[in-house]
Amino acid sequence: MTSRFTIAALSAVTVFSTLAASTNAQSASYDRTADQHGFIIFMEEGGWCWYQDPRSIMHDGKLFIGSVKGNGSGSARVGVYDLKTKQPIGTATMRDNFQRDDHNSPVFFARPDGSVLAVYALHGNDKLHRYRISDPDAPLRWSEEKVFDHNNTLAERDGVTYMNLYNMSSEGKLYNFYRGFQYNPCFITSTDAGLTWGEDTHFIKSEVVGYQRPYVRYAGNGIDTVHVSFTDAHPRNFGNSIYYTAFRDGKYFRADGTLIKDLKQDGPLVPSEAELVYKGNGKNGIADNESEENRAWTAAMTIDAQGHPHIGYTVHLFNEDHRFRIASWDGKQWHDRQVAFAGKCLYTAESSYTGLISLDPKDPSIVVISTDVDPTTGKDGGGKHEIYRAKVGLRDDVNTIEWEAVTKDSPVRNLRPMVVCDGETRVILWNRGDFKSYTDFQLDTIGLVESVK
Repeated sequence: MTSRFTIAALSAVTVFSTLAASTNAQSASYDRTADQHGFIIFMEEGGWCWYQDPRSIMHDGKLFIGSVKGNGSGSARVGVYDLKTKQPIGTATMRDNFQRDDHNSPVFFARPDGSVLAVYALHGNDKLHRYRISDPDAPLRWSEEKVFDHNNTLAERDGVTYMNLYNMSSEGKLYNFYRGFQYNPCFITSTDAGLTWGEDTHFIKSEVVGYQRPYVRYAGNGIDTVHVSFTDAHPRNFGNSIYYTAFRDGKYFRADGTLIKDLKQDGPLVPSEAELVYKGNGKNGIADNESEENRAWTAAMTIDAQGHPHIGYTVHLFNEDHRFRIASWDGKQWHDRQVAFAGKCLYTAESSYTGLISLDPKDPSIVVISTDVDPTTGKDGGGKHEIYRAKVGLRDDVNTIEWEAVTKDSPVRNLRPMVVCDGETRVILWNRGDFKSYTDFQLDTIGLVESVK
């Protein structure tokens, strides 16, 4: 395998940009001592974006959580929580003074030898992905950082971001899907569980004019298939649709198993070749970072016990009205429906940012959302973003779903829920605190642990 990794210092330009981003004035402030919420505090001081995964895994009776420290240096951190003793073990810093940007949180892969691989990258500020490996017997002890340089396949303006680790055991490869060449989805593989990495491959190609970036969510079966949902571009640049493909044996397929194309022979997939799940308005962007009506954005993805994909996504109607939708494949057809009102955008500069939706990876009918309005009616009660959960069947929609409030009357925001499940234990975790932007936040990771019934 070709290897371009080093134990490296960053270039002067990268160091400057990183430190500059980390030292920008911060206005977010969260007084956790005054917030007696009663939930488990898995990790203090950490936030995440939703386009890198898995941000949290269960391994050897422990919960590993990747995040970026919003209050301070913007360090990339790993929190470890003991699910047996129900106590935090502690936090390990992957890289201090990294960048105060929630797009940079680490993601994980449980290696065959019992160790854990953590991979993390900046928000397109350089062409590197970084990684460390844990001590199997001491989860807060990690190897020295290694750096993989993608420079030989990227143009000068390109950078890498959004790490996504998915194993294909039938190929003997670990895939790292990321944004790279021309801001497009790419991947790189490892045949030694992340010790070394091979060559970059262009995976999905945007059809929107200019340097546009499809936003992708992945779900893998760990054996031979990675399911993919993606958009045309950023919702402020284009009236996104939602597309689907299954990737296995180097080929792209529709949900019914129909072959679309071969990557090696025919090149990267473009949206018009993929399976259309939801049709957006297809219009170009408008001024002032605003999103137009009927623009979709990917949010969550998983597969059920039959291997069928389920896609959670958001639709922007206007800044004060977003909707949560789920598209589920039943083996014959898609069931695409609105499941909840998602409320207002988190801030105007990112007018399609919502509190987000998450699906249980073992049971996609278990759905968790964050919204600042009544999820069934859309009525605005003037409160903060709260967490809700529900059981959602294939034929359920917003008119039949009974949402249960997990949090109530919160003095701060509850955002970006995740569900981690191994079939016996389910962890629901989310960010709680003050979020003003993806570079200005002070958040804790809190939640609950429950047995799967």
